[in-house]
Amino acid sequence: MESSLDANAPIVDRSALDALVDIFGADDPDAILDLLDTFLTESTKQLNDIQSAFASSDWIKLHRMAHSLKSSSATFGAMRLSQASAALEAAAKGQCADQLCPALIDVVSREHQAACAILRGERARFVDV
Repeated sequence: MESSLDANAPIVDRSALDALVDIFGADDPDAILDLLDTFLTESTKQLNDIQSAFASSDWIKLHRMAHSLKSSSATFGAMRLSQASAALEAAAKGQCADQLCPALIDVVSREHQAACAILRGERARFVDV
């Protein structure tokens, strides 16, 4: 499971985050703050939805939420979270028949926590700019 993660990958790739700043412009910190706040809120909701979908054996929702978290986390440079979510997405597509989903959800949860901690720190760069 954890072997599906690139152990050498940073938790958050700063270049992806810097690319978002370039798109919106460093002179508009409110836009960057809004983006980060939306990711922090929505990704937490997605993780909660992943856990509840698994608990209720809702494989379609589990697949959809893992896919969504995979994409949004990649946008913010949280590549390890994106990789873990991709592995969960694949397992959910097979209705978790391989029994890996509980462990994958644990990995996604840990990677989410780590990525959010870093992104909260990055967020501080744009407050009162």
